[in-house]
Amino acid sequence: MDSDLFSVSERVCLVTGASSGLGARFAELLARRGAKVIGASRSAAETDHENLHHLPCDITNQEDVSAAFDAAERLFGPIDVVINNAGVSQFARAEETRAEDLANLLDVNVVGTARVTAEAFKRMRSARRGGAIIHVTSVLAGRSMSGLSGYAASKAALEHLTRAQGAEWGRHGIRVNAIAPGWFLTGMTQPHFEKGLDGVLKSRIPLRRLGEAPDLDGALLLLASDASRYMTGTVITVDGGFSAAG
Repeated sequence: MDSDLFSVSERVCLVTGASSGLGARFAELLARRGAKVIGASRSAAETDHENLHHLPCDITNQEDVSAAFDAAERLFGPIDVVINNAGVSQFARAEETRAEDLANLLDVNVVGTARVTAEAFKRMRSARRGGAIIHVTSVLAGRSMSGLSGYAASKAALEHLTRAQGAEWGRHGIRVNAIAPGWFLTGMTQPHFEKGLDGVLKSRIPLRRLGEAPDLDGALLLLASDASRYMTGTVITVDGGFSAAG
């Protein structure tokens, strides 16, 4: 096998939601592998890696999104890879989910991601270099749980957007795929686990453990590199077998 097949060296990458959790892992992994990375997040973040720069960015604001791309291009040049990791969650039973709460979930998880993606498409097409766009969805897109209907609905919409964008933009050499993580310990999921949900989930996951951030490294490098050059509109599930168990 070509040892450079999964290489991201010298690729210019933008990662949203990179200040913590899985987004921070994605940004650091890419930087360690030789990519030039912009972390775009609402909250401040620090790094000691010369290839990783953090910028403030609210993906619900078009001016912020455009400014982040402008800054990335000034620092490193045209963007090659975009990882749409920024997202929000909410725990509420379906009958308790207010319209404004659902609107916020959709505004960040779907519309915000679409806003970043549209900006990426415009610039990638103009540069005529192709590129890779990676959405971060969720295993809940295909299998909701009580209290997470709104979040699951937003991620289901994002998975369909992945397929639609992948189908439409392939002719420009722009690939759009997604990673669907299962249950991972992050700032977003920790409140649920503290209530005892982790024990319940472990019993339902065939690999009998929660996901750990490094478990997503392979899928990320696959989709960000030439190893996935003939893949678009695809969702890769990384959940320890949770969705397969039914």
